[in-house]
Amino acid sequence: MSFELEQLRGAAEKYAHHGASTHGVYPRLIWERRNRSPVARIDDAVEFLGKWKALRFKGGGAAFRRICTTWLRKNLTDLQHLQGRVLYSLASDDFQHILDISSSFRDCGAPPTTFGKALHFFLPETVMLWDQAIVRNMYKLRPDPESFVSYQRFGCKLLHHVTRNKTVNVLRQLERDHAISIGYFEPMTMILDHLAFSPKLSARAVAALGGSSRAFSDDLS
Repeated sequence: MSFELEQLRGAAEKYAHHGASTHGVYPRLIWERRNRSPVARIDDAVEFLGKWKALRFKGGGAAFRRICTTWLRKNLTDLQHLQGRVLYSLASDDFQHILDISSSFRDCGAPPTTFGKALHFFLPETVMLWDQAIVRNMYKLRPDPESFVSYQRFGCKLLHHVTRNKTVNVLRQLERDHAISIGYFEPMTMILDHLAFSPKLSARAVAALGGSSRAFSDDLS
């Protein structure tokens, strides 16, 4: 079963719209401020995670603020190393860094959906966000950091698959076209995220990479 750039474009076009509570949130809180110091963005993170339903645990925003402050103190160097890196170009060492910082986020007390969406908040070009209802259920992933990183590898592999015999410029063009369509810029990580809303397209993507075991394996090839 094939999966090409046009299927990715189709998912982006069909499933681009978020709920009313998140309207305008992405460009304001994430994209326009992505180069600021992570330490200075904790308030923005709390607002983003609240609107994206990722603070539904004991203590909510106040608890996340404490968790995130502790986590940043331990992981700021690794986080800054990854800032601005695009998913398409990540290497094995980068995925190890993502595993390290997501494991640390969990160990500091962040639940799976919270650390997954928070990492996308801090690294929007680098990692795809995830949740239980859409992503983990669709791809049958466990709620642990290892599975979170496997999902990032899946995204990276899929981007390389749809650009084989092409240049990376086709991804940049898709991002530009998508921005015109929805009225603001979303990076390729968000375009990939839209796949999970379609059982048919997500299944085609996994099949095109050789099935689930290969699509989510540690091997980047």
